[in-house]
Amino acid sequence: MKKVNEVFFDKHGLTSTSANHLANIAQEKIVSNEAKLKNLNFVTTTVDIVGSPADSGKVINKGYDEAQLDEVSSLIAEIADMNAFCAWIREAIRAKDTELDNITNMSYEEWLEMNGLENKRPTPEDDVTTDDIKAEMSIKERNDYFHLEAIAATIGKYIHKDGIYSAARKELHNSLMKPFSTEGSGKETLIYQHTPSIDQQKVEDLFFELQKWHRATEASLNQIKYDIKQKMAQKNLEISQKNRNEMEEYNIKFRELNSQFKDWKIKERMRISQLKIVIPTKLQPIYDNLCELEK
Repeated sequence: MKKVNEVFFDKHGLTSTSANHLANIAQEKIVSNEAKLKNLNFVTTTVDIVGSPADSGKVINKGYDEAQLDEVSSLIAEIADMNAFCAWIREAIRAKDTELDNITNMSYEEWLEMNGLENKRPTPEDDVTTDDIKAEMSIKERNDYFHLEAIAATIGKYIHKDGIYSAARKELHNSLMKPFSTEGSGKETLIYQHTPSIDQQKVEDLFFELQKWHRATEASLNQIKYDIKQKMAQKNLEISQKNRNEMEEYNIKFRELNSQFKDWKIKERMRISQLKIVIPTKLQPIYDNLCELEK
């Protein structure tokens, strides 16, 4: 409960219903007194017709006499007292309603903060990527990876279907099958003779050596890539398990604290609802007067 509202309540005093009832009686008393003061005036007015006998005038408005004047202060004082009583009661009831609303509207997070508790929802750790695994490699391991990539790419560039070596090899095969070729016609026909400049077998042997080198290089590179994927999968499995464990711990604690929060709300509303409105010493005579009027 806010400090500003504590002053209105104690274990002993009036229930909100009783206090509100007395405040209504006080309001009725205020209305009654204000009605008496509404026509307050100090002039008596008579009306007469010209030619009428003396003292035949009729009084149409009678001003207050001294006895009535003496009552004005007490009427105003009583209105002031009743207003003071109503002000206290209304503020007390408003304070109680505010406190009850605060409890109703209080969130779980606000309750945690109020009690110095914490139950922060865990932020899942992101999965690692191949770049994260590569970042853990030593200089030698990273260089080996790049070196193998460079070798595989370089060899592949020459021995693949459209590569320079493959094209030259194909041209060699064609020269053996067609050692001559022509260009043009008639007297202007040019005859080309295609003669291997190197033993075909040596070209074949080197081609297969390059293929073997390329396969071995790719095999080593693929092994590294496989190891990276395995490490990534293992780390992500550990991260997934860690995330599940943290979330489960959070859920267990949340269920426990949320149950306490709900119990607190019920008990606190009950406690505040049962608080009595204190009547200050200065308002006690007014309270007694209202109780007498109620009888």
